[in-house]
Amino acid sequence: MSGAMGAVAFGGMASALPTNPDVVIVGAGSAGIGAARKLMAEGRSVLVVEASNRIGGRAYTESDTFGVPYDQGCAWLQGPRNLPHVSLAQDLGFKLVDHNSASDSFRIDGAPAPRKEKAKYDRAFETLYEEVWQADDVSIASVLPEGMPYSAEAQTWTTMGYGMDMANVSTADMNAYAEYQVNYLVREGLGTLVATLGRDVPVKLNTAVEAIDWSGDGVKIITSDGTISAQTCIVTVSPGVLAAGGIRFTPELPVAKQQAVQDLPMGLLTKVALQFDGERFGLTPNNWLSYALPSQQVPAEACYFVTFPTGLDLAVGFLGGDFAWDMSAKGADVAIDFALEEFAKAVGSDARKHFIKGHMSDWHANPFTRGAYAAAKPGRFGARQDLKDPLGDRVFFAGEAVGVPLAALCSGAHLSGENAAQMALASMESGACSSCDARGAAKQKLQKAISE
Repeated sequence: MSGAMGAVAFGGMASALPTNPDVVIVGAGSAGIGAARKLMAEGRSVLVVEASNRIGGRAYTESDTFGVPYDQGCAWLQGPRNLPHVSLAQDLGFKLVDHNSASDSFRIDGAPAPRKEKAKYDRAFETLYEEVWQADDVSIASVLPEGMPYSAEAQTWTTMGYGMDMANVSTADMNAYAEYQVNYLVREGLGTLVATLGRDVPVKLNTAVEAIDWSGDGVKIITSDGTISAQTCIVTVSPGVLAAGGIRFTPELPVAKQQAVQDLPMGLLTKVALQFDGERFGLTPNNWLSYALPSQQVPAEACYFVTFPTGLDLAVGFLGGDFAWDMSAKGADVAIDFALEEFAKAVGSDARKHFIKGHMSDWHANPFTRGAYAAAKPGRFGARQDLKDPLGDRVFFAGEAVGVPLAALCSGAHLSGENAAQMALASMESGACSSCDARGAAKQKLQKAISE
């Protein structure tokens, strides 16, 4: 993979960067790279401006911590069969591990749960989905029956999945998800895949976008390294960054879009990875590990795991929602000790004897994301579309927050970037047309791209 990673540095080479691009893309995460590749394939010049020192955003693979590729951010490659990541991975020889068949090792008092209890546990998940499916745009917590065995366990897993406590997530968010056709773990890291997608994309690293002026015919992007003019702009930063006022807009964002930003708060999934000496504790690689909670109170203070993903000597634990924010604020040492204690409760006290070291992800404190991914507030699922709507056919928005029906996923972000690129292309074609009939056709094309 040295060639792929070497290509990432190419994105920061000044000699490769256009000075007057057709499109400026803000953010070099999955959405930004997806948008750039689409525009470049159509012969348009682009410049991706990235505030951090690397490509990938929340897709981040590193090997320094454990000596093997470890995804501190998103790790699952999920989406339609024709997802660009899949063919790229296959062409480059990445090892993809099918995760559709993963099972759940459910433990009670350190031992596998009896079959009868495991059936109740499985039924709790079925009931959660059944109740949510029948609901409109209300909180998930409000539709769940009280007193159901293992409801807290089901809600805890779901909280980890959304990064938000169930009282704060819309049922419409869950109902909007499409069934994905592929579900892979990537041995070399999903972040490595995203970085590889960006290997030929011109990216200006360590450059913060401070303001976007869309008051004229085109756009002006004011950065920490000067102003860039372009025909259109695609913004892929998280709602957390927008809510913090990290980018000023002239004119200001419309009220509906400002409200959408507030209605899509950033949830938190904190990863706490535990490295062991090769001991497997009777567990199967690539499977889930959960355990009965001492109390059915939710939200619960718990850490559930994926065990030894792709054969690594890691148990990757998850903390979700408010508990993740609280635990992350206490620091890595506290979080790692908590995760190890919970793992030992599930598999036995010998776990500590085989433990080497741990790591906690820091998305809670990352100024370039301000969380893991966005969740729509109850009653405000429409905020995802409000955020996606363009400004004056010149500024377009992409990212996991608008990546319905694959929101919160790396693949959803990428596909939303491609969609934003299509809208930008239609807009530029409309502006360049010399005849009314051609301009009208281009406008229709733009409206179709927006509706899709």
